[in-house]
Amino acid sequence: MPSISQIDPDALPGVIRQLFSDGQSRDRETALRDLADALGFKRLGPLIKETLASSLLSAARRGILKNEAGELSLLYRSIEDYDRNSLKSQFLASLGRTWTERDDAARAFARWLGFTRTGPAIQETVRSLINGLIRERRLESDSTQIRRAPKG
Repeated sequence: MPSISQIDPDALPGVIRQLFSDGQSRDRETALRDLADALGFKRLGPLIKETLASSLLSAARRGILKNEAGELSLLYRSIEDYDRNSLKSQFLASLGRTWTERDDAARAFARWLGFTRTGPAIQETVRSLINGLIRERRLESDSTQIRRAPKG
């Protein structure tokens, strides 16, 4: 059985998206048990429960899950379903403060939203987001690298 400290926190959004891709809505407790089971945990101890509950909250903040009347479900199945402005905000949130290669930023953004592959739709969306954010001066570009523009 794995230890919760062995679970890569960057992989959890993908596990959450995969779990909820069955179209089922779940209450918080069922979601926690199902997520623990998907990660190979036999029981839901306090540390595991705290870590996974935090991951579910993050997934909701990132727009992976929606919470309606205490029921969690997948918000959008594909990148094309997202609102452009929320994608811009999430893209900026997924970036660190340092210069990042565009391709690395695209992969990190896909993982941020719980997508495990960076296919053509995600690549095209990220390219468009980057260009739009550069035009809005919310992102800086230096050849193949980008970073968030300083606030000012």
